[in-house]
Amino acid sequence: MKKHFKALTCFALSLCLLASSLLTSSPAAAASTTLSEETIQMEDGSYCVITTSETIVPSIARGKTKTKKAEKSFNYYNAHNVLSWKYTLYGTFMYDDYLVVCSDVSHAIDIYNAKNWIYDEAKRWKSGNTAYGKAVFRIITSSSAKKTVNLQISCTKHGVIS
Repeated sequence: MKKHFKALTCFALSLCLLASSLLTSSPAAAASTTLSEETIQMEDGSYCVITTSETIVPSIARGKTKTKKAEKSFNYYNAHNVLSWKYTLYGTFMYDDYLVVCSDVSHAIDIYNAKNWIYDEAKRWKSGNTAYGKAVFRIITSSSAKKTVNLQISCTKHGVIS
């Protein structure tokens, strides 16, 4: 009798662990939607492309609180149409039609032309419903030739990203 009870208990625990791992595991990758793309031409022939996109995070939690991830990328191209560097700001927002908060912020720096460009500094922070990021890039051969990028991502209480 004790063997059957142990086996039944072990089986029940296994089912509970399986169910909890299925409920807490990440859902299938959600699709990202591009919200805007803007190209800014510079006087020296270089240009940047700023892209904003969002991803709705599926939730298994009850209630009206929703989560949305957003990113804004600043891609810098030299006058020869070669991507030199990229600065990306990421923000995670929680909203429920009454309140909104930026719950997490991060950033990424990618240097594609390491012979010419480095980054001097980068920082990111959050305040209320907005994620902020700043990065300073510099041409290696010149201490005065700098490009400063300031990005921000905001979310409304209805989940509209800007």
